[in-house]
Amino acid sequence: MLASQRRLSREVNRAQGSSRSRSSSHTYSGKYSRTGRNSGRRPNNKAPFPAVAVGLLAIVVLGSGVFALTRSKSKTEETETVIETQAINPNAIQKDLYLDYSAFKKDAELLNLKGMTEEEVEDFLRKSYQWNIVIKNANPNIQYFSMPEFPEHKENSSSDDGVDDQGTEEIVKVANTLSDVSIRPEKTEFAIPDMMSDSIHNFVGQIFTNYKENMATESSTEESSTEKEKKKKKKKEETTSETESQVIQADYVLQLPDFSDKVNDYVNQLAIVWKMAPQNGDITSYNKSTGEFEFGGTKDGYAVNVSDTAEKVMELIRAKNFSGEVETVGSTVPASTASIKDKYKIIASVTTKTTSNELRNTNVKLAAAAVNGTVLQPGEEFSFNTVVGQRTAEKGYKPAAAYNQGEVVEEVGGGVCQISSTLYNAVFRAGLTTTYRRAHTFAPTYVTPGTDATVSWPGPDYKFVNNSKHAIGILSWYSNQTATVQIYGLPVLPDGVKWELVSEKVKDLPVPAPQIITPEQGKESNGSAGSEWQAYKVITKDGKTEKVKDHYASYKGHTPKKYTPGTTESTSAGESTSASASVSESKSSETKTSETKATETKAKETKEENPEISNGPSGNNTVVTSSEDVISPGPGGE
Repeated sequence: MLASQRRLSREVNRAQGSSRSRSSSHTYSGKYSRTGRNSGRRPNNKAPFPAVAVGLLAIVVLGSGVFALTRSKSKTEETETVIETQAINPNAIQKDLYLDYSAFKKDAELLNLKGMTEEEVEDFLRKSYQWNIVIKNANPNIQYFSMPEFPEHKENSSSDDGVDDQGTEEIVKVANTLSDVSIRPEKTEFAIPDMMSDSIHNFVGQIFTNYKENMATESSTEESSTEKEKKKKKKKEETTSETESQVIQADYVLQLPDFSDKVNDYVNQLAIVWKMAPQNGDITSYNKSTGEFEFGGTKDGYAVNVSDTAEKVMELIRAKNFSGEVETVGSTVPASTASIKDKYKIIASVTTKTTSNELRNTNVKLAAAAVNGTVLQPGEEFSFNTVVGQRTAEKGYKPAAAYNQGEVVEEVGGGVCQISSTLYNAVFRAGLTTTYRRAHTFAPTYVTPGTDATVSWPGPDYKFVNNSKHAIGILSWYSNQTATVQIYGLPVLPDGVKWELVSEKVKDLPVPAPQIITPEQGKESNGSAGSEWQAYKVITKDGKTEKVKDHYASYKGHTPKKYTPGTTESTSAGESTSASASVSESKSSETKTSETKATETKAKETKEENPEISNGPSGNNTVVTSSEDVISPGPGGE
């Protein structure tokens, strides 16, 4: 370096400690408010930018500020100081500012922020602690615990009015506690995410904001030469009177935010996921040879105590121990030791009438046999397609009329929707929760429209969940042109409460435009009108009846088929009826429904014994079905 570029000065350095003090400090909590707390600690010698030590020191400020080189000249402690001015980083702090971050790192010394940028301070603080807080599931019967399946969040693809090109799709939305769970813990443990990272960012940002504001204020304030001299004199006097016992005070004190709300939220979610219901010796399987459900042993459940568990986590955090394990505080939910078998009974029974079509009835019989004996544990979901499987000729299923892509076609397995629809009505009566149901494209004939549940492979499906506290069993069978489904379990609805699913027509829809065909393509038909229906949940309690809207259903009309425009031919047996006939049949059906209700009411009032419809599988689990269990057919049904 050229001599002309240097500024030389001679000064005497006395061996004495260099120290400083401040009259006030700033404390930041979760809301980053100043408190004036003093730390009373010396700066960390390992900090990136230490203060001047006792004696002669060579101080190097890397990457910013001023580069200073001090060199010894003689025994009289005279020195020659060479000062070279370099570029100053405008984003770094240019003066001594001390941070007390002992809230993050126990017994940590003060950190001098001089020469550090905002990003460097954040990085330093994040590296000052290790976050690994784990909550362990202390369930004593953890070996019997199974993690629940979290619901998938899927958007409804149907249009706003509920009608698509496949007909009406009605999805029953239910309140599922797991849908509010955002965490995905393991069966035995859950690692709490680092909750301090965002707080560090906000805290450091506030420090640098304050620093910039203070620097702007200082630069805009002019001092007289007299005032400057007075300050220099005062500072010299203070320096000469200082001793090594004096310590540096913190300008900022970092405090931990209050994480109690976040911790409580995490533990609340864990309590939902890790809840284990007791097994009270419920049914576990079905013996097809005896036609009886079999009962298993008992297993105690487990429930997490949210407040006590959250407090254990907070104790760990308050102790500045961010890497530790906490076991859940909970209680055992005892299983019933008494025999529960005698309390089980048929809680719902529904029978629907089939047609005389033997091929279709074969499919109904096979589907009923596949569903029969199904056992659902508490919280378990039933899927018709999963239980019955794909309907194939290898399994014995026959070709029969079915709906496919909005058309009536011959399909292997046609008619199995009668079992899914009958099951839907039984599930409704039992007070269980349907999770997915789709209406047919065209109005069904074996149940009142709006009370049906169509199925096809691989979809749509019919699903419901066992929302009771005990296992349930399903009995289903075909006999003498009837299909019956019964739910076997402990009552879900309160004593004296009954649910019925009824549906009423809202309006008829126009007959679709005719389709021109040739004789080779089939026979002519007049088609039929579509219709819209409102389904209701009828609740009977203490002799009083309440009618509540449940869902809405819309059905397409059958398209007329003509050889030439303007011609009319009668439809053959088994084909779609005309619009007028459909309306007439609907009115007839509604009349029959009213008559059926009147008959049922009379039967209840007179307490007459109901006639037998059909018998179920052999065994003591089934009960005889009665006229009360038969639900009304739809338009055109018998």
